[in-house]
Amino acid sequence: MRRVSIAPIKDRLQRLAVLVQSLGHKKAAPEVREELKDDRAEDLADNIARMDTEDAVALLQAMDVIQAGNVMVELPTETAREIVDELPDDVVASYLDVLPMDDAIDLREEVGEERFEALLEIIPDEDAAEIRRLLAYPEDSVGRLITEHFFSVTPEMTVKDILKDLRQAGDEKYETVNDIYVLNEYGYLVGVTSLRRVLRVPQSTQVKEIMRTDPVSVTATLDEESAARMMARYGFYALPVLDEEGRMVGLFTGDDAQTILREAETEDVLAVSAVSGDAEPYYSLSPWDLYKRRFPWLAALFVAETLTGAVMRHYAGANNELQINPLMFFIPLVIGAGGNSGAQVTTTITRALALDEVKTGDVFAVMGKEVLVALMVGTSLGLLGFGRAFFGWGTGMELSLVVGFALPAIVIWATTIGSVLPLAAKRFGVDPAVMSAPFITTFVDATGLIIYFQIALMLMHK
Repeated sequence: MRRVSIAPIKDRLQRLAVLVQSLGHKKAAPEVREELKDDRAEDLADNIARMDTEDAVALLQAMDVIQAGNVMVELPTETAREIVDELPDDVVASYLDVLPMDDAIDLREEVGEERFEALLEIIPDEDAAEIRRLLAYPEDSVGRLITEHFFSVTPEMTVKDILKDLRQAGDEKYETVNDIYVLNEYGYLVGVTSLRRVLRVPQSTQVKEIMRTDPVSVTATLDEESAARMMARYGFYALPVLDEEGRMVGLFTGDDAQTILREAETEDVLAVSAVSGDAEPYYSLSPWDLYKRRFPWLAALFVAETLTGAVMRHYAGANNELQINPLMFFIPLVIGAGGNSGAQVTTTITRALALDEVKTGDVFAVMGKEVLVALMVGTSLGLLGFGRAFFGWGTGMELSLVVGFALPAIVIWATTIGSVLPLAAKRFGVDPAVMSAPFITTFVDATGLIIYFQIALMLMHK
């Protein structure tokens, strides 16, 4: 397994960014391109996402255009949007020109529809026409992810013809040659064979003698996740995509399928812990982004948890026949909010650790961001709790203030523990996914009660 040391890449990028700023794009470009020529786009994007926008823009303009385009596709959406806003049209158009068409379409979200259409007027007509063909398919359909550069032959072609085509083809002619698709004269998919089979038979053999006549395929309008799961089911490297009449229009490749499934599974995992939004890298999300992803669900759970307090108030009766201390009515509310917010954080950090977006040494950076998010979430929940207690249930001012102050305090405490726990577990060789969520719930229940009652002792005079 290839292991990448992130720190050296980050140090090199910072040094190169300073070089570009001092010498200018054109003068620094040769050194930048030479030093980064062997680095993968994914590794570069992971580090560029953590740089200042100004440095990132300067560095991308000095990089090889193909490498820079691939880096742009790998960047988180929000980061890429900030960068392309600072890049001139001719530079962004050069990325569209060199990228595979499905990757070029990915930039449409960052660039904006109006500017994207203007950029299509700059790139070659052939590339612009291919992009427009893909955009004609429904959003989130597999048709938007296809490549039209697939290896197709006719049933009557011989193995000799295939090998001659392969030898003469340029590097960009075919996306992949593992599978060879057999089309009739009208473009309908009638069979498929593999390069392995082609190499094992005499060169005089016709394709129709070695092809399978039952190829698995999907229609271009099928949603991308269903297509990706079908590819995973059969273990294919690529999947032929047909139009509604059965003509082959493109190829859905394994790298796109892998990305779709990873994002879908990540979103499902986050949704279990009441975190909404797309599967963006952790460091690309600002505290405000994290707040927007978490607070709506916490507010919904908060409302649901008020039902428990309502049940307790009902059985206590108007005259409090059961002699329940009014403080008890709000325990499910404040403890539930702490446990839910802590679970959100542990799930988010555990996911980031699994995808290598966060390192165990990032504990202070993670804590700083999460405490800021907790301040926003806790303050919002505190206001909701105070309003529910004072205006909704007619609770006195003192107890309402206890609830209003206890909620942010417990949320901040739960978030702090929730952000450190997965990192500590990883550091000591324990799987964070196994122990973080159950432990945070139990721990916050106990410590949250201490915080709640201590605040009550300080604020209540009776």
